[in-house]
This record gives sequence, C-alpha cells and structure tokens, in this order.
Amino acid sequence: MEVAGVSKNRKYALLIAAGAILFAWFIFGWDGLPRQEEEHIRQISYLYRSNSVDETQQAAKQGIDQAAKDYKCEITATAFDPAITAKEQKRLIEKEVENGAEAILIEPLDDKKVAQELKKVGKKVPVVQINSWIRDEAAKDIERVHVDYHKMGEELARKVQKDVGSGGKILLLKSDMNYADIEEACQGVKDYLKDQNAIVEEYSMTAAEQKWAGTVPEILKRTDVSAIITFGTIQLELCGKIKKEGLALGDTRVYGIGKSNQIISYLEEGKISAIGVSSEYSAGYLSTVKALGIDLPDVGREREIDFSVIDGKNIYTTENQRLLFPFVQ
Repeated sequence: MEVAGVSKNRKYALLIAAGAILFAWFIFGWDGLPRQEEEHIRQISYLYRSNSVDETQQAAKQGIDQAAKDYKCEITATAFDPAITAKEQKRLIEKEVENGAEAILIEPLDDKKVAQELKKVGKKVPVVQINSWIRDEAAKDIERVHVDYHKMGEELARKVQKDVGSGGKILLLKSDMNYADIEEACQGVKDYLKDQNAIVEEYSMTAAEQKWAGTVPEILKRTDVSAIITFGTIQLELCGKIKKEGLALGDTRVYGIGKSNQIISYLEEGKISAIGVSSEYSAGYLSTVKALGIDLPDVGREREIDFSVIDGKNIYTTENQRLLFPFVQ
C-alpha cells in the first residue's frame, strides 16, 4: 500500500509539472521568451478643405502618409466644403473624436468658436493646425505647421511688379477669405504693392463665378488690367484655362498661389506667369510628427516651411521640382 501511494503521488507530481510547463509555454511562448503585447496603432484624423482640383491635397497627404508609415499610425482623411460654417466644423471635430481619433490634423476656419472647440478637444487628444490656422488669441497655444504666407505673398508681388513695371493695373481675385492662409497671402501682396505705389483693385469672386460653366466671368473680360493675382487653386486654373483657350485675358499676365497638374502645365506653356508654392509635403509630415509628440532635430514649434515663387525660367531647378512633385523624388 505504501509503494502504491508513492506511485500515485508521483503521478500527481508529474501532472502538476506538465501543467506548469504548458502554462509557462502559454505565458512566455514556445521560444522561451515573454510574449510581446501587440503594438498600439494610433488613429489620426486629417480634416481638410475639399477642392475640385484633387491634386492640391496630394502633397500634404503624401507627407502625412509617409510619417504614418515611419511611426506606425493610421490616417483617416475627411474633406469638408470650404464654405463650412463654424458650427458645422465644430460638429465635424466632435464626431472624429467620438469615432476614436487619437489626434486631429485640421485646416480650420479662422473663427473664435472653432478655436474654443479645438482648445477643448486638445485636452483629450493632440490637435495640430496644418496649412491654415486660427489667429484668435484663443488658439495661441494650439500647435500649427504652415508656411509664412505673408512673406510668400510679398515675394509673389515682387515678381509681378518686376514683370509688369510701374503704371500697370493689378487685379486681386479673392475668395474663401475665412481662412488665415488666404488672407495672409493676400495681405502680403497688398502690403508690398502699396509700398511700390502700384495701382491695385480687389474683387471677390462668388462660388458660381469660380466654377467653369462655359462662359467667362465679366470680371475676367476686362482689358485694362496688366496682371491678375489669384488666391486659390480653382481661380488660378480658371484663369489659365480662359487664357489658353483665347476666351479672354489676352495680354493680361496671370499669377497665383497654389498648384495642380493643370496649373503646372499652364505654367510650362506660359499661360500662367508665376505661382507661389510651399512644401506641402513637409507640412503634412511635420504635422503628423507633432501630433504624435515626437521631437525631431532642428524642428521647433514654429518651424518654417520652405516656399518658392516659380516661373517658366526656374521651374526645372531641383529645388522647385521637389516642391512641385515631392512624392516623385
């Protein structure tokens, strides 16, 4: 009986030992190493102004996607109508957070109510303003990444003045002025031209005038204008199209801020004289990095984004080709 008891106890011990080994394998893995928890993939929402010219967002989105790949996060891109109201944009931001966004990249309306909403959301998740920003005091502590649009406007105006000379009338075509980037670029142009005592007129295009419907807007039929400067990709493309097809703008030079494949084509053909272009790719990449809270060397809070005024003579330089086609480099 005693020997049988020992044998029985030994069986129990073996069973317990086997169970312990199986448990250890489950916990630590078959290779004897501790199991690694799955790495959390952060969700970032990118909210941007929609545009009939899709390429205008490609460079920024390429930069965002590259940063997402480098730092293992997922991007959800959502376009909104540029004419969105502050109330609608606030609701859009709220919805993204409710849907699980762990960071927000946004081209915000230059509106105090939107600033207050972003400030509130910023207590829950990181918020970065990309390309455009809110100038109200309520938004002063919200991260932002954008080019110096005022300086870009000045440089574009310098080019226009050089080409046109003194005495020529310059028409500024404006629209969508609820965004700081457009307003600052326009102000930069006006400040420079004012210092040069240039003859300047301003005109705000309606949404209907900006959309090509087979007829030339009356404002573009004028023959007393030496140069037109636009502050939006849609208007710039429209002017290039009208000039190329010989419908109007015969001797009028066309300038603007923004780019698309069609605009670049018009620039090469000489239908558009010069454009102001920023490194949207860099803005997209740096915005994502900031949203993730990653510090990169030589990247401060107000890190300046490169820009260039590009015309038919310097379009093929390495620097300008990189700005025009960043994701091909």
